[in-house]
Amino acid sequence: MSLPLTEEQRRKIEENRQKALARRAEKLLAEQHQRTSSGTCIAGNPSQAKQGPSQNFPRESCKPVSHGVIFKQQNLSSSSNADQRPHDSHSFQAKGIWKKPEEMPAACPGHSPRSQMAVTGISPPLAQSPPEVPKQQLLSYGLGQGHAEASPEIRFTPFAHPTHEPLAKAKSSQETPAHSSGQPPRDAKLEAETAKASTSGQNIYYIHSSSGTEGRLQQKSGSSVEKGVISQKGKCIRNGDRFQVLIGYNAELIAVFKSLPSKRYDPDTKTWNFSMNDYSALMKAAQSLPTVNLQPLEWAYGSSESPSTSSEGQAGLPSAPSLSFVKGRCMLISRAYFEADIGYSQDLIALFKQMDSRRYDVKTRKWSFLLEEHSKLIAKVRCLPQVQLDPLPTTLTLAFASQLKKTSLSLTPDVPEADLSEVDPKLVSNLMPFQKAGVNFAIAKGGRLLLADDMGLGKTIQAICIAAFYRKEWPLLVVVPSSVRFTWEQAFLRWLPSLSPDCINVVVTGKDRLTAGLINIVSFDLLSKLEKQLKTPFKVVIVDESHFLKNSRTARCRAAMPVLKVAKRVILLSGTPAMSRPAELYTQIIAVKPTFFPQFHAFGLRYCDAKRMPWGWDYSGSSNLGELKLLLEEAVMLRRLKSDVLSQLPAKQRKIVVIAPGRINARTRAALDAAAMEMTTKDKTKQQQKDALILFFNRTAEAKIPSVIEYILDLLESGREKFLVFAHHKVVLDAITQELERKHVQHIRIDGSTSSAEREDLCQQFQLSERHAVAVLSITAANMGLTFSSADLVVFAELFWNPGVLIQAEDRVHRIGQTSSVGIHYLVAKGTADDYLWPLIQEKIKVLAEAGLSETNFSEMTESTDYLYKEPCFTNVEGFG
Repeated sequence: MSLPLTEEQRRKIEENRQKALARRAEKLLAEQHQRTSSGTCIAGNPSQAKQGPSQNFPRESCKPVSHGVIFKQQNLSSSSNADQRPHDSHSFQAKGIWKKPEEMPAACPGHSPRSQMAVTGISPPLAQSPPEVPKQQLLSYGLGQGHAEASPEIRFTPFAHPTHEPLAKAKSSQETPAHSSGQPPRDAKLEAETAKASTSGQNIYYIHSSSGTEGRLQQKSGSSVEKGVISQKGKCIRNGDRFQVLIGYNAELIAVFKSLPSKRYDPDTKTWNFSMNDYSALMKAAQSLPTVNLQPLEWAYGSSESPSTSSEGQAGLPSAPSLSFVKGRCMLISRAYFEADIGYSQDLIALFKQMDSRRYDVKTRKWSFLLEEHSKLIAKVRCLPQVQLDPLPTTLTLAFASQLKKTSLSLTPDVPEADLSEVDPKLVSNLMPFQKAGVNFAIAKGGRLLLADDMGLGKTIQAICIAAFYRKEWPLLVVVPSSVRFTWEQAFLRWLPSLSPDCINVVVTGKDRLTAGLINIVSFDLLSKLEKQLKTPFKVVIVDESHFLKNSRTARCRAAMPVLKVAKRVILLSGTPAMSRPAELYTQIIAVKPTFFPQFHAFGLRYCDAKRMPWGWDYSGSSNLGELKLLLEEAVMLRRLKSDVLSQLPAKQRKIVVIAPGRINARTRAALDAAAMEMTTKDKTKQQQKDALILFFNRTAEAKIPSVIEYILDLLESGREKFLVFAHHKVVLDAITQELERKHVQHIRIDGSTSSAEREDLCQQFQLSERHAVAVLSITAANMGLTFSSADLVVFAELFWNPGVLIQAEDRVHRIGQTSSVGIHYLVAKGTADDYLWPLIQEKIKVLAEAGLSETNFSEMTESTDYLYKEPCFTNVEGFG
């Protein structure tokens, strides 16, 4: 508990306070002396002041000013009775400068002495005792442009513009009788003089006091301003040939807005904007509203007065100023041309016509120029005082540096052929032409790019080839979704035969070493748990499904970004880099090019249509997408759609996705291990072999459920809109359906219990759906008679021993009306019945192909088939298929 102040401490505190007030008063008087060369009066109350003991100023020198000093009575807590001296609320004396109102001569007729406070123009410095104001507080000084915040008892209302109503009011005051309170009539000539002088740029303020007597300036002869009226402040902002009004909600002002013909309302910013032709009408209407204080437009050189408006004799602003200031910016519209997005200026148009490469678009009414003339144009525009044309951002000038020096009219950048002689020949020979072009692009960009090819175009094989080109800089880090870790392991083994399996380290738990192999494969989630091991930098990094890093606040992004920024080669892979808005691209852009847009705000302003909201900035929009696309294609991203390379794609693209059964309970694990052990037992009859495989197949279904669901959710997060999922066991179909319902994903299900009529309805529902949709289908019940050509991906959650059934299921998508290459993903799990079923399926397909009963061999159409982990003790079982 704090001790009470001693008498000496209170005395020193009061003494310091008095000195501070004295210094403040001296400073205010000095400033007042600089502004005035003769005696002045408070605005709206002109009175004659004394210059000396016997000299008075003439009446003509009494001019209204917008500066004054107002004091407020306030109770100050003090334990000293000596400090509580009686005083008058208007008395503040210092060397005879500040006087009580009763002592001032009534030099300006028409005003009550009680409402006056005069300040002399000659104010010698305070050399003696400080003014005694123990219970008063200085509220405001300078009631002009920089007035202080009003207290609840006092309100300041400025005229919205110098040319306001006092002229008309002064005229009407001659015909108005005196007020019942006995106030003398106002001098109309003097008020007209006051209104005329106000055009110098100072604002006149009405002072409304809750006391109703002192400190009030009359708004109209014979009537005072309404008590307690709150003035709502706002301002006008010029935007091209229109202007915007920034102000809070006011019902009367909204009604004025709706009456103007050029009104427009922006629901995003919740503001109104109008044509400049309606400016004068709006300002006049706003000035007539006592609850509105609307600041006028700021014209050229920062003045709130139009350049074409003279200081006298004008009663409003022009609708279109003759010397308006225009502002705009340069926008990139192609690899060769940029556009000037700016309002009309006669001088600017004349300058545009001097440029050799000028082009004018009659539809957009905008001028465009070759990039090589960008610097020249900007330099010339800077010589125009009324024009501000912002140049292209530094990021664009860096990305298009060669075009700025000498513009090439080529629509795409020239990419040199890369020397792939040191890359494994098997890998190079299997590259399609567009895939080899992707490798060349990546190497031309120094191994840092975002490969955003459409799904199914072979981003994996391209990434492996790019990484193999920089093999001397390994160890290699591969960050992937958890469901495809082992798929990447098998892809490396297939496309780089020279690699030993021991060179590949797949991180399965948080206890594994991240740097144990030449190639280290880790999931996004585990990467955030291994931050301590990330201190060892990786020079080459591959990130699959890089859009998982779109949110910079997530743990996976915080863990990955430092690794990517220090790596020498960064290969990002994503079929959908941005799911819904440009802001999602930012982290991927700076991962590839850290020098591009170091601050997100600059990126958001230009490409995310950033808006300042009451709670902060909103970056959820989009703007200048054409320019952003050009920037990405030039320096960061390579993207090809299926429609672009369809002629190079096979009708079907089969892919084996290796998953690891995980997160299963002990009972399921024990049953799976027992079934696997039974399969290795020799000297079995054919029926025993069949029974053992069926049991193993059933146990495999339960073990694969967690990994299957994880893969399906990864597909949805990657932007897959429509696909089919085939399964055989009811427990697998139930688990998938329940998870989709929990995630609120639109889906249909067709199994053996679905009637024929209901099947057709569900099929049409899936075909016509434009949202995310998944068809969960039974392999044996929905493998024929149905068409799902609106999808181009089929996922087999389980295998089936009859290959003919699998091919029929594939053709639910690959049918007449399909315009895209069909992707078919087989999910195969290690250590399960899939190790036996997959080679069995391939053997049967081979037999059918030799007899001419099958379209082709699975091995020729499947991206990878080297997934046999255990040699089966038999290759055929009677009764299967």
